[in-house]
Amino acid sequence: YNGRVKNRRKRNKKILIWQYVIGIGILLTVLAFSLLNLFNLSMEPYRAARSNSIELARKYAGVSKVDSFGIYNGDKTYYSLLGETDQEKKKAVLIEKGSDKIFVYELSDGASKKEAERIARKNGADAIDKVTFGYLNGRPIWEVKSGKSYYIVDFEKRKLLSKEGL
Repeated sequence: YNGRVKNRRKRNKKILIWQYVIGIGILLTVLAFSLLNLFNLSMEPYRAARSNSIELARKYAGVSKVDSFGIYNGDKTYYSLLGETDQEKKKAVLIEKGSDKIFVYELSDGASKKEAERIARKNGADAIDKVTFGYLNGRPIWEVKSGKSYYIVDFEKRKLLSKEGL
């Protein structure tokens, strides 16, 4: 009788351990799927802005191939697209968020992205983290982020307008 009770206790202990393992596994799986779903939902506004901006760039600027999309946050927020037309003209398209204003620039009419990076480096930028085409004070600009600093380069005049940050 004593041996059967010990065996039953061992068996109950093993079952209890397996229940904990299965429970923790289910909990981790639910947590992982919840986090993935949250990430997916948080990306939806970006995806919607990107697809709407691409559609407007095709319609109003003749852009057939989009090379990059970004969001510039200056005085106002602009959706920024760089792309090409069917005639292989490279264009920058800025779409003001919450407005019907669309600005279209031929990239050959001003500083290139590489040239903006070079101007920023010449003025103290180290490693370039990000370059975004934007619009500030009525003029098109390149915003070059390097570390905690932002270098604002005038697109048309090809010169540094300001350096912000630390």
